[in-house]
Amino acid sequence: MQPTMIGTQEGSPLQLQEILDDLNESSQLWSWVGEELNEYRIINAIFYRHDILSLVSTRTFWFNEHPTTIGAAWGAKHSRGCTRGQFEHRTTKQPFIIYNIHIDYPSQEARHHSIPVLLSQIKENGDHNDKVIVTGDFNNWPEEIEGVTPIDELIRLGQKASEIEQMKEAGFIDTYQHGETPTFNGFRAVGYGPKIDFIWISSNSVYRVEGETKVDDYHDGDGFFPSDHFPVYADLIYAQ
Repeated sequence: MQPTMIGTQEGSPLQLQEILDDLNESSQLWSWVGEELNEYRIINAIFYRHDILSLVSTRTFWFNEHPTTIGAAWGAKHSRGCTRGQFEHRTTKQPFIIYNIHIDYPSQEARHHSIPVLLSQIKENGDHNDKVIVTGDFNNWPEEIEGVTPIDELIRLGQKASEIEQMKEAGFIDTYQHGETPTFNGFRAVGYGPKIDFIWISSNSVYRVEGETKVDDYHDGDGFFPSDHFPVYADLIYAQ
């Protein structure tokens, strides 16, 4: 898909280095930013083409009562957080501000409280919603054990989850406009449940969807998957 930026969740330093090595196999065009979020050293990384984009600043915050400090809250099993990256297009000098998040599963309370933290951090950083892209795993999954809830009801509940409703109320829209396509696969060829991975822009965004958006169900045919989630892709252009 030849992306310019990639947001990942739950990557270990070794995994992220392997991704970087693969991206730079033919040319040294890629870098990444992100801090370790918890004792397992997982990182919500933002990979970017440094020949196209310059990194202006980056920081990490956590989804708890004190976002500048590492720690879990509201019943979350593990510390969850967000990597913010501010970039500038090297040619046009246009800014790109990315918030790459991963909120908790299975704590619905933690997810509910995480979105106000995200929105408050956007405000505190002086970022207007219309200049922000939010990527990540929202885990809007209404049950802990797969198979208990009928699939149609599972999808409906996922669509109506508090974390999704709050994003919409804040003026964000999902760039993927092809219906309810599941993004969790559990290392299987067919996705299951609600769409839980998103690329959001605001309804009055300086970005617009220019071309393709998709949930890519790639696997190699021998049962090997890049992830237990399918990647979500959006083709965006700076519109102002």
